[in-house]
Amino acid sequence: MTTTESTPAGHEAELREHLRTELFQVREQYPDHFIHVVLDPNHPVAPFDLLHPEHLVARKPKPLWKRIERPDLKHDLDICPLLVTIFAPGDRGYPDEALLNETIRCAIARCASINGAYVCGWVATTSDASQMASRIADRCVIANPLSGRKVLPWFEPHRLALIAGNHADMIDWMLAGTTRWWFVDAAATLRCVAAHETGMAAHVSVQSMHALWAEQERIADARRVLMALRKSERAIPAHPETRLDALVKLANDQGLRGQQDVILFALNCLTLSPTWYEHPNIQQMLRDITSGAEMSLADAISAQPDVVLDEIAFYGAERALASAPALQ
Repeated sequence: MTTTESTPAGHEAELREHLRTELFQVREQYPDHFIHVVLDPNHPVAPFDLLHPEHLVARKPKPLWKRIERPDLKHDLDICPLLVTIFAPGDRGYPDEALLNETIRCAIARCASINGAYVCGWVATTSDASQMASRIADRCVIANPLSGRKVLPWFEPHRLALIAGNHADMIDWMLAGTTRWWFVDAAATLRCVAAHETGMAAHVSVQSMHALWAEQERIADARRVLMALRKSERAIPAHPETRLDALVKLANDQGLRGQQDVILFALNCLTLSPTWYEHPNIQQMLRDITSGAEMSLADAISAQPDVVLDEIAFYGAERALASAPALQ
């Protein structure tokens, strides 16, 4: 697996140039490759958006696209993902330059949306749209140690970022038949993943599969933390998907399950210090909450006197400073 990154949030022109450069390099190196983009009507755009399926059908030249028939959504094909071809072997340039630019615009605009990404990513492959759509649909069915085989829409950027960051052994199997897969993460960073040439997955342990599905279950809370960061105009950390998942897991490990408690815990780890919760008063609050006390973490903290709140706010920073080596 390889990963590349670029651009802070909001730099659409820079990200567009970066992606175009990478697409051009692949086209030069692999002239037999298609380049497709994955769109997800399960996380729809507005009817007036130029990437809405109704507008895609009306485009000239009309793009070639196929449905990715997710096994769990075959009852409603209209919300199944679309695999749209933006470049085919033999094309001189892109048949629809504006379409490519629209996908980049939308990917950035929706990268941190609570409603999920509509543009899931761009894929370079020797497979045409029909072949690639079938392959992605087949690989959405993954073993779950607790409930048997389940559908995992791993192509969604948040899910793929978690898998790429924590389960590289799964990437070769999921991306078999592709040369590159690019997506925009929640920090508006261009990421690229690729399978090894063998396309064979390494043995995946039961423990690893448990961890994979547990991470997927934590996505909803991680997205809420992300929304809270955006609402408060706080910086979104690098590799946000894996970073926020680790914080949600830490909150759960401390015994917190309520949405507001988990969000507050994670936000304080990002805005106060990574170890703020180790303050003795916070530890007592956590013990009380996990023992069944009918109170929220926010209420428990707000009940503390100002002097204690100041201690909590600087607890981690003071400890880090105290443990740092003295300057010679």
